[in-house]
Amino acid sequence: MEYKFLTKELQEKIKAIRNKYLVKEQAIIPSLHLIQETYRDIPQEAVEELSKFLEIPLADIEGIVSFYDMFRFRKNAKNHIRLCRNLPCHLGGSRKLLKMLEKLTGAEAGGHSPDGKWYIELVECIGSCAIAPSFLINYDLYDGSKIKSEEDLKKILEKYK
Repeated sequence: MEYKFLTKELQEKIKAIRNKYLVKEQAIIPSLHLIQETYRDIPQEAVEELSKFLEIPLADIEGIVSFYDMFRFRKNAKNHIRLCRNLPCHLGGSRKLLKMLEKLTGAEAGGHSPDGKWYIELVECIGSCAIAPSFLINYDLYDGSKIKSEEDLKKILEKYK
């Protein structure tokens, strides 16, 4: 079968994922991550193709995409910042860090920067209370307690331009 979004390369990677598991449904989330990494979002057509490719009902895959906030149906920015707002991070200074992130990226919490390079999302927990206020840029974890100035943060952000 010919697919528009599931390229031959993606099909091979998804096959390898599917072969790791006894139950094919376990391949859904890692496959969605691959699709999102490739397209910066999860196109509806890709969900439909994945449903056919894995032979899993479309509603099951759509339910996963809409349930987990790590998946997006709309274009994500080039760089996705997730800032923890839970109590340890709040006490550690996440508000101050958010203000610096907003200033340096041009994005506000819950929104994209005008150039489309940044998206800032406030999340409940990223499981790194020991380095509060912790944040992720894409899949890279950062220790916010080490950021003492805008200049410190600017050095980190420059890696992603």
